[in-house]
Amino acid sequence: MEDKIYPSLIEKRKKHESDGILLNRQLLTYILGKYEFEVDMKLEEDGHYWVWIEPLHLYAYGATELECREAAVEVVSEYADDFIKEPLMFQAKNTKPMIPYIIRILLCDSPEEIDQLLFNSDANV
Repeated sequence: MEDKIYPSLIEKRKKHESDGILLNRQLLTYILGKYEFEVDMKLEEDGHYWVWIEPLHLYAYGATELECREAAVEVVSEYADDFIKEPLMFQAKNTKPMIPYIIRILLCDSPEEIDQLLFNSDANV
């Protein structure tokens, strides 16, 4: 059976509720596809790597490029988990623009998928 890739409207049942839309993963991933991360990795003079991740304003570092990538995946994953658990993050002016990026992270099924999302490449370094 083919996946349903169109949205389903959920109409409000009570006056204080609002209408909603149900999207499956495939459609949501497609819709959010234009929200790409800007990741800047640098090698320090001491041989360590650091990475800056926009638009989340996060950074990570590691002794090797692989360790730095793994740290970036962990930092981004933890941030997304914390973000989704805090309703105020969806209201604040400085974090509201991050919502599509957070959802993109949460749609990933594994650290390898997050690595690929961030670094736009295979998970292998």
